[in-house]
Amino acid sequence: MKNISLSLLSCLLLWFAAPIEASSADSTTTERRSEHKPLLKTVKDTRVTTQAYQSHVWFHSVDVFISGDLNDNGYYHRLEVELDADTSVSYQQVFAEFTLLPTYGDERVYYTSSIFELYGQSPDDWLAIDTVLENRFAPDDYLLTVRLFDAATGYLLAEISGFDDANLDYIPLEDYNRDSYIGSSTTVEASGGATGILLLLVLCLLSGQRYRALRQRS
Repeated sequence: MKNISLSLLSCLLLWFAAPIEASSADSTTTERRSEHKPLLKTVKDTRVTTQAYQSHVWFHSVDVFISGDLNDNGYYHRLEVELDADTSVSYQQVFAEFTLLPTYGDERVYYTSSIFELYGQSPDDWLAIDTVLENRFAPDDYLLTVRLFDAATGYLLAEISGFDDANLDYIPLEDYNRDSYIGSSTTVEASGGATGILLLLVLCLLSGQRYRALRQRS
């Protein structure tokens, strides 16, 4: 009985100690943070003018980059988001939630970050995520929402979306599985082959009719 209890305890400890994977069946995300020491006295110019909600934490800037359009249809499978948030206190632990909203459908959380720190209005406490959409993202213009939560309580501290900033709206995205090369050479060759066979049959029929006509005259 003691051995069973120890085994169960070991399993539970391993489960809780397991790292959080930055990938799912629908997307794969790489997370980066500033490697510089926070400069608490640095003053920054204000960039974000409107946001849905803020408390003692607010967004200073949110930048979006898209790439990866294999089939040249104007929709991209790679989405990068860089954010810099500030706080009126000297130190605040937070985590970020990123969601995408299609034109028709429900809002989907595609990534939740690990816990990171904000140091007053330092420019060196930014967070960046690089996401490749893998599945279940149909070609559409998506609205991005970013929320910051208190790491200790889970309370919402700040929120910004495409309703507040036009740069976060109408983002043309699709998943990687839909973003594939369109091969036209096979189709053209098949069409050309079918046309050649049909033309040959027509020529044979015309030749046969002409041959029969010549025999009837003779």
